[in-house]
Amino acid sequence: MLKLFSLTAANMRPTPILRAALFGLTSTVFLAGCATGQADAAKVITHAIKTDNPSQTVSVIYPSTDLQDAVDKANTLEPKSTLVVFDIDDTLLTATEFFGSDKWYDWQRGRALDQQGVLVDTTDSEKVNCLFDVLGMVFEMAVNKPTQPNMADIVDSVNNDVVILTARSGAYRAATMRELARNQLNFKQKSLTPAGTGYHYDYTLGGRTAQVSYVDGVFMVQGMDKGIMLLDLLKRSEHEYASVIFVDDKQHNLDNMAKALKTANIDFYGYHYNRISKAVSKTDVANASAANSALTQLLEGYFTDRAELISQGQCDY
Repeated sequence: MLKLFSLTAANMRPTPILRAALFGLTSTVFLAGCATGQADAAKVITHAIKTDNPSQTVSVIYPSTDLQDAVDKANTLEPKSTLVVFDIDDTLLTATEFFGSDKWYDWQRGRALDQQGVLVDTTDSEKVNCLFDVLGMVFEMAVNKPTQPNMADIVDSVNNDVVILTARSGAYRAATMRELARNQLNFKQKSLTPAGTGYHYDYTLGGRTAQVSYVDGVFMVQGMDKGIMLLDLLKRSEHEYASVIFVDDKQHNLDNMAKALKTANIDFYGYHYNRISKAVSKTDVANASAANSALTQLLEGYFTDRAELISQGQCDY
């Protein structure tokens, strides 16, 4: 049975006030205010509350533009029983150029929006051959920058176990670890396994098999459901937590995490990190086309065999 609750927020810091401990039921809460305390007055929040489940699991998602919000929440919970999970792209780090960025990838996949929220068409001529091969090349060549000036200090202040959970393929691990280190991020001491050890394995879900890896606190799941993959990692590493705090820039990742943790009766505090703009401009598209042309010319001029393979759609990733 579903019941609807309507709440009004007036100039206050959003808090998960639908605590299941108070109501004795499971709730997924989407708070419409800003988690940094700049909520608009009189925002009305409506939630569907399932009343036939005796579980007391908390599930809440906040919008946020500051990583400190998640750390502040972690500081209110028991450190040893709370896991803090961060995404990488457009959450901890962001690209310095559009070509090869997270929103470039979305544009290549035909799901990017412009500044007005209108879908940006991607023509066949604008799509690159062997998308993941090109992405790997860009990861090797490009550098990343922090999403906010104090990013590394905030992340380093976390007193909990930490998992870095990225949709990136393990094939990009070397470049990923390089950029994390360049930006003063090291998770070896907060990893679920000893430094230098971890897991490399195939995981099949929904008819698709991905090569995933977890080493030194960084879990690379190659586009798999982040909620399901986190539970798999916890099972393999024999770790149990009462609460998980998860920061990600993609709503579907937060939704998947909420769904998975609810089945495991783990309290979930999600933060939809939207500090980095996802809007794609005409200038972005023009620059991406120029960059792809230059990369193609480089390959055709000096790496002819690889250029031929890519032009024929014979992809390695």
